[in-house]
Amino acid sequence: MPASKLLQLVREEDFDGFESLCLEALEGGSLRLADLVPPFEELERHSHADRAATLGQMVLENTDPRSDPSAALKIARIALLGDPKNDELRETLVALYRQVHGDKPGFDALLDMSGLPAGRPTRNAIRLIDACLTLKPGDYLLSRTEEVVVEVLDVDIERGLITLRHPRRSKTITPLELSREYERIAPDDFRVLRALKPESLTELLESDPVAVVVGLLHAHGEMIDQDVLKSELVPKYLSAKEWSKWWTKARTKLQRCPHVIIEGRAPVLLRYTAEVWTLEDATWETIESQGGPGEWLATLEGYLREKKKNKEEPDVGLLARCRAHLDRRREAIQTPRPSEALACALVSERIDKIADGLGEDAKELTLEMFRNSNDPAVLIAGIENETLWTRALAALAVARPDDAARWAAELVPSAAAPLLDQLVVMTRQAEVVDLVQTHIDTAMADPVDYPEIIYWLWKGPKDAAGLRLPADDNLFAVLIQTLSALGRTLNPGVEVMKRFRARTRTAIALRNYARAGECLRRITADRAITLRRQLERLEGVGNNVRLKLLDLLREVHPEVFIVRKRRLEPWEDPDVLWNTAGGIKRKIGDRDHLVNVTMHENAKRIGEAASHGDLSENSEYKFALEERDFLRARLAQMNRELALADTIETYQVPTRHIGVGSCVTLRDVEDSSTRVMTFLGPFDTDVEQGVYNYNAPVSQQLMGLRVGDRKTLTLDDRECELEVIEIANGLPAETAAI
Repeated sequence: MPASKLLQLVREEDFDGFESLCLEALEGGSLRLADLVPPFEELERHSHADRAATLGQMVLENTDPRSDPSAALKIARIALLGDPKNDELRETLVALYRQVHGDKPGFDALLDMSGLPAGRPTRNAIRLIDACLTLKPGDYLLSRTEEVVVEVLDVDIERGLITLRHPRRSKTITPLELSREYERIAPDDFRVLRALKPESLTELLESDPVAVVVGLLHAHGEMIDQDVLKSELVPKYLSAKEWSKWWTKARTKLQRCPHVIIEGRAPVLLRYTAEVWTLEDATWETIESQGGPGEWLATLEGYLREKKKNKEEPDVGLLARCRAHLDRRREAIQTPRPSEALACALVSERIDKIADGLGEDAKELTLEMFRNSNDPAVLIAGIENETLWTRALAALAVARPDDAARWAAELVPSAAAPLLDQLVVMTRQAEVVDLVQTHIDTAMADPVDYPEIIYWLWKGPKDAAGLRLPADDNLFAVLIQTLSALGRTLNPGVEVMKRFRARTRTAIALRNYARAGECLRRITADRAITLRRQLERLEGVGNNVRLKLLDLLREVHPEVFIVRKRRLEPWEDPDVLWNTAGGIKRKIGDRDHLVNVTMHENAKRIGEAASHGDLSENSEYKFALEERDFLRARLAQMNRELALADTIETYQVPTRHIGVGSCVTLRDVEDSSTRVMTFLGPFDTDVEQGVYNYNAPVSQQLMGLRVGDRKTLTLDDRECELEVIEIANGLPAETAAI
């Protein structure tokens, strides 16, 4: 029974299949306990504790542990951690510990100290035994609370003493203290190199960058991304200038390291695996995790590029595996999802070009699908991948030479911009290019539903023969007008708006806004005034695009940007938060209490929770960390507000109109009832006492009004017309006296 098959079943969480294969192998006498260790370790890693306990007990009851006591010990250990109150498993584990390690000096004392036979907490007991049984001088440990690395100098289990070398001193502790405070780490762990072997780290950066990366992987739980990797090394060990060259060299060597898996692009993700990991393994794992033909094709093309770069032939076994995977998917979805089935056949056709004879002729399958289809356009339109579209169009031309051009014309509205030139070529060959012109005219009349055609027109078709393309100025005007209308007078739906804005944003920025700049240079001064207003109000295109267009317009028509500056009223100034002196004092007090009391108590809780050990299952520790993050965010917000705060003085409160600091009496025109509202800063707000934040929407609508002015507002869920009948100074008495 190969370990890889058992491990695969666990990774797929097919526990019933795993159990069935185990029982089948047990009955046939072909089960090796060593083959079961990797899948059980996988169960433990992914927290399937209940399954580990059930399956582990089943295995131990149906095998002779004496055949491989070390493997049996590992399985029993994982099983008991999954079911810590199982006395039968506990007795089995104790017996296996004695069988494997009983002859080591001090073992009995260590076993008694752990409390495992006596029923003490399982996880702590096992941690103590495992931490000390194989400990030897030269091993390295990491403090669970202080991130301090120490080296083991001496181990005397019989006397219960372990001597450690700290960075600056040595100390002797007991096995119990060691298991609570420390965990073992690999000698090549980056934290060891950084703390105890800095000279070795400097040398490795130059001579063996893979060793440095592997050390960082160990330090970060066997997974790290490129950004974190850079932050660990720059600027302490590498300058920002040196980083790029070092990373290029390291990445090249990492691609040949069988224990490091490289995934993703932005940022690159690195994973460490103890198993030897080939490019074929990584490719197949990626394909298994992906959901469709387009992704599979991209992965295969990446694999082929890598093999070509290494001057190696593609592995036929992997290609056969991929081909069988595609055939199974195609057969299963042929009727319910014909477009996806066609995509599978197209990917299979690509594989056949590399290694023929792996299955039924995929090219003929593709052609047959087109010949049997009543609507080839719908068949292709359902494919999401552009590369597969290109392959499908080529196959369509072969399968249906008589009507391929007509179907190509029907695909224009649903095609991505890069495919439109190919479709135009197909239609021109059959002299039905006028059908494409119809789609262009429709897109210009209703651009929001045809972002790909609009993008293609703005970028410029490769061959416009036979087509009447809109002038650049007209097309630019359509783009800006449509963008201005979106969300105001034009509401086509969130996803449609998002798609149009994204495509238009990319189009306008092409060639560093060259075409947009040309259009702006040709507009009149009158049009520039309107355009400026449109550009200032554009939403959903990002500040960079909006500001760039405004800058280009300013270069051509600077006169439309000359305006007389108006002094901002206090309530309009975005850079000041007006408050009373008392309000600011209270806010500072709240911040000081947060820093000196609340955050201090939180730090104390973190330390106390961490002292309990085993942070991976310490809920108090996790909750305390979450609270710390919340308090930090709250402090940052308080500091931002206080940085903008300024004191409103009595002389600054207006008397002829409503402003910051005003106490206003309002009369309801309908029923003559009155209400009093005082407008102070956000630190002074007390709605129950009639004190409102002057920045609130309702408050802002009243700012600037005078006695006798009327305003229609929605208050208390009722729309009412209010008249200002009195304006007074609303500052508190202590502020007014200053």
